Amino acid sequence: MTAILERFGRFLERAERSPCTIRNYRGDLEGLAAWFSSRTQEPCSPSRLTPTDLRAYKRWLIAQDLKASTINRKLATLKSFLHWAVDVRLLRGGHGLRVPTPIREVRGGPRWLDHREQHRLLRAVEGLGPPRDQAAITLMLHTGVRVSELCALTWKDVHLSERRGLLTVRSGKGSKRRQIPLNRDAREGLRTLGYSEHAGIAAPIFWGQRGPLTPRGVQLLLAWYARAAGLQRVTPHTLRHSFCKNLVNVGVSLEKIALLAGHDSLETTRRYCEPSLQDLEQAVELVSTEE
Repeated sequence: MTAILERFGRFLERAERSPCTIRNYRGDLEGLAAWFSSRTQEPCSPSRLTPTDLRAYKRWLIAQDLKASTINRKLATLKSFLHWAVDVRLLRGGHGLRVPTPIREVRGGPRWLDHREQHRLLRAVEGLGPPRDQAAITLMLHTGVRVSELCALTWKDVHLSERRGLLTVRSGKGSKRRQIPLNRDAREGLRTLGYSEHAGIAAPIFWGQRGPLTPRGVQLLLAWYARAAGLQRVTPHTLRHSFCKNLVNVGVSLEKIALLAGHDSLETTRRYCEPSLQDLEQAVELVSTEE
C-alpha cells in the first residue's frame, strides 16, 4: 500500500493540490489501510476492498467520535482515491465499490469577527506591533487573501496610486490568479511598510527573522495580538471570513465576493450569508421586552 500511496501522492502533486491537502489525503488513506489490516489480517490494497468493508469503515469512523466534517473528508478522500485507482488500472471499472454517503450536519456560518472585535484587534496591533504586523493583518482583513497568498506576495504584485490600489494574487488556490482592488486602509498599510522604496521589486513583502514570513509565522503573530485584544480562536482564515462577511453586510453581490475571494463556486460564497451565532443573538435581542 505504501508504494500505491506514493503514486497517488505524485498524481496529486501533478494536479497542483496543496501540500496540506496531500498530507491530509495521505494520512486519511494510511488510517484506512491500518484499519483494514487490523480488521482482516490482510494487507490493504484497492482490489481487496469490498462494499461491506466500506460500510464497516464508515461505522468505525462514527464510533471514533470524530466530527462530521472530519468523517466526510475521509470519505471524500476515499472516493477520490478509488476514482484514481480505476484510472491507473489498480481497480477494474464497474468494481461495485460505492463510498457511503456523507454524514449530514447542520452548520452555522463560518467564524468571523464583528466590527467591534475587528476594531479591538486593529487597536492591539497598532499599539503593540511593528509596521510589518500592522500591514499584514490589515491586508488580510481588507482583502480576504489566504495566509499562503499573503506570504507569497512580492512588491511587484502591488500597484498604488494616490487614490487607487491593486493587488495581484499570483499563487491563488489551484494556481488561479486574481486581482483585488485595495481600499484606503490597505493602501496606507503598504505605504507605511515602504511601498515607495520597493515598488516593482520581485522581493517578498513580508519578512520574518530567518527569511520570508511563513504561514505558521502569521498564525503565531495573529494569535498573540488576538490574546492581547482579549479575543479567542482568531486565525488567518477568521480574517478572510470577516472580509467576506463585511461585504455581505453592506450588500455586495455574491458574484463580486466570489471573484474577490477566489472562490470556485457560489455555494462557497453563499455560506457567508448563513447566520452565525452572533447574528442569531442580535436577532433575538430585537424582540426583548426590556426597555
